[in-house]
Amino acid sequence: MGRRLIWLILSGSFGVILVLSHLLKTTLAYPEHPPLAHTGGFGEPTCQQCHFDQTLNDPEGSLTLEGLPETYTAGTSYRLTVNLRRPNMRKGGFQLAARFKTGKQAGSLRAVDERVELVQEVSSEIQYAQHTRAGTSLVSSDMARWTVEWMAPTTGKEIVIFNVVANAANDDASQFGDYIYVRDFLSKAK
Repeated sequence: MGRRLIWLILSGSFGVILVLSHLLKTTLAYPEHPPLAHTGGFGEPTCQQCHFDQTLNDPEGSLTLEGLPETYTAGTSYRLTVNLRRPNMRKGGFQLAARFKTGKQAGSLRAVDERVELVQEVSSEIQYAQHTRAGTSLVSSDMARWTVEWMAPTTGKEIVIFNVVANAANDDASQFGDYIYVRDFLSKAK
């Protein structure tokens, strides 16, 4: 009886340690930027994988992409601005990818200031524009904004899909109470 009780206590303690370890990992693993490939496009998860307790695309907020033409000209650069609005937001974050319908990289992205960084996923060769630590600060009350330059593909006449995800965070250093927004935007070739 004594060994069985000790075993139950130890196994229960181990379970608690695993849960706490997971919570710390999801809270602290990415203090500088989001995890790679979380735009919600092409089967990717979104930030809601960790920030899960609020409704996706809650109607009190919005996510837009300014500067994206309805039809793009091959080889032309476009300055794109991701805007995230949400009442009572304290911090913000985002991730964006530009892909053809096949899932391959479409054109190239370039960061234009210290609020945005580019990361390339090695196996898929997809570029992701995402916030930096400096980029989590709001630009005005209840608004976050990030700007990236997109060089349209030089060949082909394909539609480009921009998968964008953003986190309207409450800045409490946890995954709770944050609102995730995800949208897809399209641009056709001329």
